[in-house]
Amino acid sequence: LVRRCHTNNISILVLERAGAPDEWSTKSYSIVLNERGQKALEEAGCLESVRAQGGMRRTFVIMHDSNEKGKHTLIPKKVEGLGFSRPFLVNCLENIIRDDADLSSCITIQKGASVTGIALEVEEESRDANHTTHSNNIIVNIALDDGSTSTVYGTHVIGADGKWSNVRQSIPELNQQATIQTLPTFGVHIMVPKIPDGWEINGTHVFKPKTGLFYIIAAPIPTGELSVSIVCYNETLEQCPWLAPPSDDEQDDEHKSSWEDEYSAMPSLPLADPNDASITPSISTNTLAEKLEEWFEQEVPAFLEDIGREALQTARINRRVTWLEMNAANDNNDGDDNDKEAVVDSGSGVKYSTKDGRIALIGDSAHAMAPSMGEGCNTALESAYKLVACLVPLSNDVEKVDVDAGLEENITATRTTVNDLSDAFIKYGMERPKETQPVQSRSANAAKWQAATKRLAAVAVASKV
Repeated sequence: LVRRCHTNNISILVLERAGAPDEWSTKSYSIVLNERGQKALEEAGCLESVRAQGGMRRTFVIMHDSNEKGKHTLIPKKVEGLGFSRPFLVNCLENIIRDDADLSSCITIQKGASVTGIALEVEEESRDANHTTHSNNIIVNIALDDGSTSTVYGTHVIGADGKWSNVRQSIPELNQQATIQTLPTFGVHIMVPKIPDGWEINGTHVFKPKTGLFYIIAAPIPTGELSVSIVCYNETLEQCPWLAPPSDDEQDDEHKSSWEDEYSAMPSLPLADPNDASITPSISTNTLAEKLEEWFEQEVPAFLEDIGREALQTARINRRVTWLEMNAANDNNDGDDNDKEAVVDSGSGVKYSTKDGRIALIGDSAHAMAPSMGEGCNTALESAYKLVACLVPLSNDVEKVDVDAGLEENITATRTTVNDLSDAFIKYGMERPKETQPVQSRSANAAKWQAATKRLAAVAVASKV
């Protein structure tokens, strides 16, 4: 997107909520790009650079025996994946921009700045704190790390601020389409400080216990660490009630419905305190790490031996999986964002951009999905590429004479007008949902199917008992 904007003489301001890549560390799960995600990076001219900076090959799925250490089966992948963590990808893309003088000249990245709201109307003329006149611009309000607030202006806004997008929530015609759906599955994340000896680094490792009530996905990441996700279901809680994530109404009000609230439990469960009756212990007074150790010794002893008991101290329980369902809003609604039933129709005609083409949504802000098929990052990168593809044919060529260079001939330059960019946003907003919504449905259905098989497994275990 930056490359295309540079070609079209468009200046970009990126507002990044995280002040530093380390702020993403609690979300440093492994991401694997499939052929669609890799194609998006290739079209952007970034793929080889990401590989060179340490992107890891994913050539195998390694199915481990849960009881016998070292016993496993290698299953070659049909299409080689590219693995990394989210902080790694962020750093790679920033490095590509920083090292390219042309790209860095058209973009400003402001970290520690989160969007708190967007004006619903486009002002014909406005002045900022420096008395600079901004004509025909959108007002974007931001909060800074130091607690202060600020205002920036632009002709267009791309909302890429996640599932609980403040950009989307500021614009009724976009947010009226959105409903967060919850699935009967959740996860526990563990970060192992080093890849276990003897493990294949170019693959994704899977452990499945005999009970079938959960499974483990472990993937090496470029930092030399091992990202572990324990995929659990409601049926898992029948065996391990101490793993239960809190319900939505128990969320911290400060971070409720935000990217900071993905995790429900810190590395240890609360302990009983005889001096504080408000602290209620969980199923026992053992820490989360101790409970996991007991559980793994019974279910996946080989996995526990490989990662070591100390790694369990990093465990965090995720909230139940949610995804963003978008249904078309009726054109004749009264703008009441609280009346979802009144504004939603058959589900066709979803749009990821406003009618005037000034605001567009990409990534999780438009199509957050269940992680069951690993399509979230792939689809997000592809959406950025699709938005660029809509911009390409709308650029106008103009001629100018390079006087300073002493050239007599005209040089073709590219100029994109505000209307051109709006047309591109509208085209993207109308076309992209047709491609992403089937992927969202398949991901959600896969999670539901997995949950259903766990219910059967739970019945089978109960029958044996």
